[in-house]
Amino acid sequence: MFIISKLLKTVADSKPLLIAAGLTEALSVGVMIRRSGYLQSTFGGGNPPDLWFGIQDEKLYNYLDVIGDGGRETYRKMNSWDFFPYMPSYMIFYGALLLIQCRSAQASDLSWLFFIAMMCDIIETGTFNYAANQFPEHISSTIVRAASIANEIKWVSFGFGAIGLVGLFVHNSLKAKKAHQR
Repeated sequence: MFIISKLLKTVADSKPLLIAAGLTEALSVGVMIRRSGYLQSTFGGGNPPDLWFGIQDEKLYNYLDVIGDGGRETYRKMNSWDFFPYMPSYMIFYGALLLIQCRSAQASDLSWLFFIAMMCDIIETGTFNYAANQFPEHISSTIVRAASIANEIKWVSFGFGAIGLVGLFVHNSLKAKKAHQR
């Protein structure tokens, strides 16, 4: 975690690095939205499992069946972009922004929430990618359950991180406005 803290501090302390991280995140989100949209419009099946909250074996295998061979290949390609640069870009950009807001509010560092989200995202995406590779064979339901738990922790961590980021931004903005009015 020390290396991640140092990375986030370095990005938070450098406007050019923060801008580069923001641009990388914007590009990554754009590509992920486009790839997910293509997967859904071409192969059906609805949102990919990465966007669900909690995953049951039956629903995962039904999804992999509905999207077919071409959809599973497209899903695996989407996952390669998900692993890099999407996951590191959101962890670095949002983690650095949250660190800036925590410092400004003189609050405890909450930037680790985005690191936890990313680590759980790696577990989840890796497992679903493996399940897509093995289909029509089923992987262990214990492994799918572990990925489901990782998925839920990912969304909770990301949600708390986003709420913290917005909440602290509002708090810091109001504090600055009051100080300016004096």
